[in-house]
Amino acid sequence: MYDYLMIYSDEGYRNSIKAIDFEQFMIRTLGFEQLTKLKLYKEIGGELVRFTGIQANSDGSYAFETLDGVEEINLIEIDLPERIDDEIESEILKIANTIANEYSWIIDLRDE
Repeated sequence: MYDYLMIYSDEGYRNSIKAIDFEQFMIRTLGFEQLTKLKLYKEIGGELVRFTGIQANSDGSYAFETLDGVEEINLIEIDLPERIDDEIESEILKIANTIANEYSWIIDLRDE
């Protein structure tokens, strides 16, 4: 099982989207709630799942104390809950696919 998912352009981290567009899509289309700038969450199967929009460098690395002031993102990270079952996993993957299709990005599963 993976610990988190990443969604980004199939051209690496070269393509970005406007932060406000990402936030509005997540809230209006997918029913997420905003925690802070570029951090959104949704309850899925009784578990809170957090999606974070990030501005990463060309190799996908990033470090930040705050996302205030970030105007564009090129990476979306999905933190998976510790207690996850097939139903929750399926719903998260459905949402990830919807996002990936919206921006023509890809999903990358990470097991770290």
